[in-house]
Amino acid sequence: MARDTELSHLHPVVREKIQTLISRFASEELPFRLFEGFRTPDRQHELYAQGRTKAGNKVTNAKAWSSYHQYGVAGDFVLYIDGKWSWDDKGKRKQYWKRLHELAREVGLEPLSWETPHLQLQGISLAQLQAGQYPQGGDESWSENMHAHIIKWTKTATPPSPELSMGRPPINTTERPNDTSLSSATVSNRPRYQVTARNGLNMRGGPGTGFPVVATLRSNQLVDVMKTDGDWCQVDLEGDGLADGYCHSGYLAVIA
Repeated sequence: MARDTELSHLHPVVREKIQTLISRFASEELPFRLFEGFRTPDRQHELYAQGRTKAGNKVTNAKAWSSYHQYGVAGDFVLYIDGKWSWDDKGKRKQYWKRLHELAREVGLEPLSWETPHLQLQGISLAQLQAGQYPQGGDESWSENMHAHIIKWTKTATPPSPELSMGRPPINTTERPNDTSLSSATVSNRPRYQVTARNGLNMRGGPGTGFPVVATLRSNQLVDVMKTDGDWCQVDLEGDGLADGYCHSGYLAVIA
């Protein structure tokens, strides 16, 4: 499974610290790059199986949802020299790793003595994360990515899904004139859904977090679902058969 280096999948608090760290690398000419940020529970499960139920050496002692990576609050940094990744910590390069850990502590990231590339957010425990006690200031890209993986994971228990952090006013739901070219039977046969997100739900321009937010739906708002695309639903807000955008299905509950 592919590594994830997308900064938007990290919690904003960690994202900012990593961006600061990357700037420090550049100013000090340290050849580190982000090797992996957010890690899906599926990838964590596969890595844990290596050296146990699958061939290879053991590379982690953390099962799915037992790593800070699954919560978007950790990153692995590895040397990138002459176009190749390097974990070499001998000779001159030993000083590189020492400086990595010094800089990490300065920006509020905690290194691990037994896993040199790994840096994680200081001041929060794994038990807190597993109980859903996430850092303040989460945004949509982080919370929606986490939620998508939480609802898809079925092998073991999962942490609570983070509430979407909204700040936009609800969309104007004033009814538009009926489109007489569309039969009322076709519209009425579509299932009705209710928004279940406590703080509202982002509606995006396409089926994924990479698309821009075009509106915010209020809690308990009713919508028609026109079609689904993976975990995303194309929704009609006015009941006139016209698509308004896409919402994540995890925050919509069918009512009819």
